[in-house]
Amino acid sequence: MKLFIHGGEPLNMDTESEDRTLMTIMVLSVLGLIDSLYLTYLHSLVAGGGGCPTQNLPGLDCGEVLASEQAELLGLPVAWFGVLGFIVLFSLALDRYLNMDLERTRYNVILLPLIGLSGSAFGGYLTYAEAFIIHQWCPFCLTAFALTLGATFFALRTYGAELKNFIGGNDGI
Repeated sequence: MKLFIHGGEPLNMDTESEDRTLMTIMVLSVLGLIDSLYLTYLHSLVAGGGGCPTQNLPGLDCGEVLASEQAELLGLPVAWFGVLGFIVLFSLALDRYLNMDLERTRYNVILLPLIGLSGSAFGGYLTYAEAFIIHQWCPFCLTAFALTLGATFFALRTYGAELKNFIGGNDGI
């Protein structure tokens, strides 16, 4: 058992359980990074006039999705934001996994669910855009969203109480 100070009260967190959560988040992040890098490649392929592997599947034309206005933010492909988000999730989880006993990683338990929630909100908007604006689905985009939701679920399951206390002003972690 690992002992953390939380709101002035001792908090027992099972180290093995936290290790499993962090490993799961790292695996999901690596898969998400691979998917986001592939989406970045597809975005440049579509921008250059090429096609997408799912272009002949009804309702699943990733080319239409990647050529849409919603596929870019601030002049960058949104897939790059996925790359960045998955790198951040992986880095925070790895840092916490390797350095649980260091004080500086105490904020990783807050940042992991916050980054996950931010990515989930952004992915939720993009999925909404696929359904109601573009009227096409990109299987690779949906995969990135599912991986983000998975990593967020595990981060919230393990660190949700710490996040709630931090937001509530009881940040004695």
